[in-house]
Amino acid sequence: MKKALAIDMGATSIRGIIGYIEDGKVKLEEVMRFSHEIKSSNGRLRWDFDELLKKIAGTIKENAKEISSVGIDTWGVDFGIIDKEGKLIEHPVCYRDPKHQEGYDEALKTLSEKEIFAETGTQIMSINTLFQLLALRKLSPDTYEKTEKLLMMPDLIQYLLTGNTVGEETILSTTQILNLKTGDYSEKLLKELNLDKNKLPQIAKAGSITGNVKTGLIEELKDLDVDVVSVCGHDTASAVLLTKVMTDSDTMFLSCGTWSLFGIRAESPDLSEKAYDKGLTNELGYDSTPLLFKNLTGLYLLEKYKTGLEKKLGRKLGFDEITAYVEESLKKEETINNLIDMEDPRFGSEEADAKEVIDEYLKENGLKLPENEMDYFRVIYESMVKKYSEVKSALEEISGKKYGKVHMIGGGAKSSLLCKLIAKRLEVSITAGPYEASALGNILVQLKALGEIKTIEEGLEAAYKSQEIKTY
Repeated sequence: MKKALAIDMGATSIRGIIGYIEDGKVKLEEVMRFSHEIKSSNGRLRWDFDELLKKIAGTIKENAKEISSVGIDTWGVDFGIIDKEGKLIEHPVCYRDPKHQEGYDEALKTLSEKEIFAETGTQIMSINTLFQLLALRKLSPDTYEKTEKLLMMPDLIQYLLTGNTVGEETILSTTQILNLKTGDYSEKLLKELNLDKNKLPQIAKAGSITGNVKTGLIEELKDLDVDVVSVCGHDTASAVLLTKVMTDSDTMFLSCGTWSLFGIRAESPDLSEKAYDKGLTNELGYDSTPLLFKNLTGLYLLEKYKTGLEKKLGRKLGFDEITAYVEESLKKEETINNLIDMEDPRFGSEEADAKEVIDEYLKENGLKLPENEMDYFRVIYESMVKKYSEVKSALEEISGKKYGKVHMIGGGAKSSLLCKLIAKRLEVSITAGPYEASALGNILVQLKALGEIKTIEEGLEAAYKSQEIKTY
């Protein structure tokens, strides 16, 4: 029996989870979890990469006798740069750094947003790798010139573990440089923006063993024997692998955590003006599967409001208490009219007070304020669901299909209240779970590469047997 270690990296915390198959079920064991932060260095917001690498290397070393392989998945868009000697030039800059806007402004001098979207199909955001790279060239031309290779975060860690450079396609599909129709980098963007294609890594699919820690650049791991598997490097792709979307094109996926991703498996990438106008994005899933979805605010505002109210009340609020209150409210009044637009930028602000910005929005739009503090929870839940309904309509219009099933994964799938509201308002059946989808997807790709399962479908069957799955 071979065991795989998933390093599942989110933007605020990182987990190490060992997975293996026993008695036809996937068994999981968490062996590491820690929070990480962004730090200001040399005028930019950067990831504390030394600390990240120290934790990852330590986790591999501690579990080396037990595991056969390791795989890395992370958030999208961020990258590191290495020089001709193969050394990391500087700590990776974080997507939250405001100076990426300068790269976006630079690109828009040459190409319009619609032209860029028509080449890549990626939602236009100033945080995207393309704009980060242009900002780097503008702000630090010497550093840009020294760059031999740009490696996305999971590929960068994989390189340090093995000494081999590779560009896994799911994480590259977040860059705004990859043309998803051709499966290669956009020649037009590279030419028009005068970017050097040689600085970009060779593109590869997830699922192969790319090296071993014996040959890597981390001294403390060189005496160990652990293979490194290139999994779906983007945590979204790893998570979506666990949904029925991969085997049933009539099901939608909803990954609901701090942020939400709501979408479909498409026949092919949609680079149309219509997709651009609706704010949709295209990415690649496992085995080059085209995914068409919308990035949305998820539980962020809810969590923020809950934290603020807990401080005011001087006690913790359990989700059971919140759910019971909202369910009672639903019995008294089936619908409410004071909903907010969850995509209004003020609701994503880190600095703003959640209650204050909700009140501000409602007053501006002539809507009544909630009668008491607990009523705000219903406003937020119902507003989330309203936005999901709008996105469902947009995806149905653009695909020409009607969808009656949604597979939910992530922390939001644990909320029976949210699942029931979505089922009712969107008139769909809900499959909820697994909740640890990114790590599980990471592990299944490793187990296939190790020969522990013959197909991903076999792995999914074992995963569904072992994880809590609910239907609504």
